[in-house]
Amino acid sequence: MPTPDELCAEANDCLKKKDVAAAVKCLEEAIEHDSRHVSAHETLAGLCFLTRDYDRAIQLYQRVSILDPKNSGALVNVGAVQNKKKDFQEAAKTLRLALSKDRRCPEAYYNLGIAQRGLNQMAMAVSAYKEAIRLAPDMFQAYSNLGNVLLEMKNHSQAVLQFRKALEIQPDFKKAKVGLSRAEEATHQAKTSMSPFGRLVDMEEVARQNQSVEKKINLTVQQRFDDRDRIHRLAKESELLAIEFLTQIKDELSNAILELSRLAGEEKHGRAWAEELAKFEIASRKYHLQLETHRNKTDQIREHEKKILNLGEGTD
Repeated sequence: MPTPDELCAEANDCLKKKDVAAAVKCLEEAIEHDSRHVSAHETLAGLCFLTRDYDRAIQLYQRVSILDPKNSGALVNVGAVQNKKKDFQEAAKTLRLALSKDRRCPEAYYNLGIAQRGLNQMAMAVSAYKEAIRLAPDMFQAYSNLGNVLLEMKNHSQAVLQFRKALEIQPDFKKAKVGLSRAEEATHQAKTSMSPFGRLVDMEEVARQNQSVEKKINLTVQQRFDDRDRIHRLAKESELLAIEFLTQIKDELSNAILELSRLAGEEKHGRAWAEELAKFEIASRKYHLQLETHRNKTDQIREHEKKILNLGEGTD
């Protein structure tokens, strides 16, 4: 009598010959001989998914998760099958559980994005897809799905960008091609929505602009030196603020939103929810303070520009 490992090997041979039914029979027999054989359960679950026996696939993947608790991939697969069944609420819960085991699993974030889009949680779906892309920059499906979400949010230009990134990685990806065509058409429609005939160029206005003479600003050598030094310092300070601003969004605000999303999906209340909400409020306040500081720095650059213009007007 063949061992479970031998039956799994026989199943793989059947799959090479595209005999799915024979492969399923071998794997069922392997599980009957050894109810704790992880590989047999996992391979059979994949075949059930392909044959659209989704309930059986979920059952088998859940069994894999019990037999191998560190196998976060099994939970990710459960979430993926639940998405196929359009059971998005359960999928979101399962995928957050998978992420609690492995926070760096791009497939978990990718499938979470699908679930959140299905729940109409568009902003959360964007965050999930972006995290998947950050962890797996070549995941062209994530770019394409992100493009679809952005298109639904009417962010046409960003949707176009995401579809193009997907096609840079996988030029023959049909879904991205279709999405890009839709996004470009939506962009065109948005530009011409103010007039059914589009907007014509005002040639008289173009001529007037071309005839205008640029005002020359005369500054002393010292004034020019001081101006360049001031602009350099302001620009450097603004750059550092921007870097700090983006880091704060990534490290604090985004994590706070993801954690709130997890708690909301699990419908938990009490102390855990209150603590995470407080963290989010603190991160949000920091975000607004940082944004105000950045605006002030931009205003300083504008004020300096006005000052230099006034100096120029007052100099012979």
